[in-house]
Amino acid sequence: MQKENNELIISYSFPPSVSAAGNAMAKKILKNNQKVDVIYCNPNSGKRDDDFSNAVNKYITKRYEVDIPFSTEWENIRRFAREGMNVLSSKSYNKIYSMCYFQHSHFLALEYKLTHPDTLWYAEFSDPLTAGINGKDNTFPISDGQYIEQVNKIIPENYPKITSKDTLNFICEYLTYLFADTIIFTNENQRKVMIDNFAYDELKEEIYNKSSICEHVTIDKEYYNIIKSNYEVDSEKVNFAYFGAIYGKRTLENYVNGFDLLNDNFKDKYHLHIFTEQITHFEQLLSQNVIENTTLNPEINYLEFLNLCNKFDVLLVNDTITKEVYSINPFLPSKLSDYEGSNTDIWAICEKNSTMDNKQIKYKSRANDIPSIKNTLNRIMEDKLSLKHQPINKTYERLFNNNYYTDLSKIEKNEDLKVILDDENNTTEYLENRILELSVKIDELIQVAQEEFRKDSHYENEINKLNEYINQIKKENETIKSSNSWKITKPLRYITNKLK
Repeated sequence: MQKENNELIISYSFPPSVSAAGNAMAKKILKNNQKVDVIYCNPNSGKRDDDFSNAVNKYITKRYEVDIPFSTEWENIRRFAREGMNVLSSKSYNKIYSMCYFQHSHFLALEYKLTHPDTLWYAEFSDPLTAGINGKDNTFPISDGQYIEQVNKIIPENYPKITSKDTLNFICEYLTYLFADTIIFTNENQRKVMIDNFAYDELKEEIYNKSSICEHVTIDKEYYNIIKSNYEVDSEKVNFAYFGAIYGKRTLENYVNGFDLLNDNFKDKYHLHIFTEQITHFEQLLSQNVIENTTLNPEINYLEFLNLCNKFDVLLVNDTITKEVYSINPFLPSKLSDYEGSNTDIWAICEKNSTMDNKQIKYKSRANDIPSIKNTLNRIMEDKLSLKHQPINKTYERLFNNNYYTDLSKIEKNEDLKVILDDENNTTEYLENRILELSVKIDELIQVAQEEFRKDSHYENEINKLNEYINQIKKENETIKSSNSWKITKPLRYITNKLK
């Protein structure tokens, strides 16, 4: 039975609009099993998912649409807050819940909280804001003197004031920390990173004390069967699936390396299915061998995605790589919670000590660790093909399981050393060829871009900047290549000489 609840959900994007943030909020409503009102931006300016919208309708008492175009600009945020307050002027709630990303939701929630101080405001940060993927705030100062002046009047005297140099993300975090009754983070690492990186030390303890952890929810299995997908897979092969985009520090390169280096007798027995809005992107980044065993599909709506999760043998999910930016990884992939609700095994490539790394997942590999990735993938293939577990190379697996790759002093036998040398030399040669392949693709893309830019002399300056950037990438690739070779072969050569 649905519970009655006097609660308002503030979600700038919400079904039928298509976005990860909107879907995450809708999932919370389904999981909580409570009637709520929802206010959101008019969905007519983007993709629609009416099936998921209809599924969540049974828990929505009233929908309020703010009729403005979709935009992430400050002017649009202010407009959403103003017009949202016009809609809510006569409405009273015991509780409001807002989720960021998008920032619009917290700014409207703030306006409502200020005019209804007895209402409890629960504010969730689904990802860090000022501490972004690259450790930087990618927003700019809002340049809105009137708003800054207005906000500074309500900030208590013993707290720092907003300035014209403060960025949108900082202002969003700061005001939410000040006025929300409960701050919600998706994982402990995120809470630590966001609080540690916050500018005002005097507020950190206060933020922590009113915060809580709530991971992305997994909805009931009934939702995995509402839409029956007619997508077909080859039952004779091991079918892997990846859903979503790649960007920045979250790529598919670790999986590409794994499939390329798969044992020869498995290379024609797998198929990779990718569902994404970045088909052209994947066409450029997948290796030739992998793309020949891959089907690239357009992005699909949420309920069909849930149903498809049950059709494959293995679902792929990978961490955003942050070790060069943060001491701990503050990100937790939201689709992991969807995978966990399916009947399908998961292969997660994790950064060490990330939230995902600490979860119980059947197949896990360490990010950028070629032996770990190869060993896991070969094991998956053996399991899924129902083969008797007989490692393709018993010596290799014994060495890997006993951590000889990280402690070379344990190596005592020439045959062991030969296995490692052959394996690592093959890996080094592959990585060198992979870097060359990617460099060629980059050059081809640059040539296409240059032809387009040259059509207008205005873009000549952009061409020069792009060339400088590409040269920098090539230098970084060479550094990586050299680094891999040095780390792998130097200690091994030393041991070889010693054994001789």
